[in-house]
Amino acid sequence: MVTTGTRTRTTKAPEDRRKDLLDAGLRVFCDKGIKDATISDITRAADMAKGTFYLYFDSKGHLLAALKERFIESMMSEAFSLLAAVGQDDWWELTDRTIEAMVDFPLRHPEELKVFYFQIPSSPETEDILSESDTRVWEMATQSIQAGIDAGVFSASDPALAAMFIHEAIDGAVRHKVMYGIDIERDRLVAAAKEMARKILAPKPQPGSGN
Repeated sequence: MVTTGTRTRTTKAPEDRRKDLLDAGLRVFCDKGIKDATISDITRAADMAKGTFYLYFDSKGHLLAALKERFIESMMSEAFSLLAAVGQDDWWELTDRTIEAMVDFPLRHPEELKVFYFQIPSSPETEDILSESDTRVWEMATQSIQAGIDAGVFSASDPALAAMFIHEAIDGAVRHKVMYGIDIERDRLVAAAKEMARKILAPKPQPGSGN
């Protein structure tokens, strides 16, 4: 903290200032939209001089890309923690926990959903980040389903498509809840998603098995 005359100015670490700009940018993008938001709006919301912005970001698009990277890193961190439990925990318990995470993570980040998925991206770079993240999530889910098949717990003729259907169905339902205010309680959404996943992945009774 630096005192100059009668004013006291708080000196922040560079990483804290960058975080403040990211947080302010997210708020402004959510309120005004990516297209109409200006760098002045963002620095004003962050209580910084406009020149400070350019110490951390080259443009509005650069800041938006950094926001998406932060969002994806947080999401992937949760996904990797679940992936690490594959083969170690009960398969169906792990499936249930994964479903809960797929519902809860976006519900904890409604502003990011509104900005990243329902506004026109400002550059191809930001689109690539989301596309890459979806691919990584699908690949991890496919690997997990295949491991469950190899263990004799799951059954799916096409693990990649099974992973995609489960991911897209849950993701779509959560986005509709966030964006359009559809009155679906979280627990109801989770229960339906778990039921769907079990129907897709559970071994089918064989003819003549008596089941």
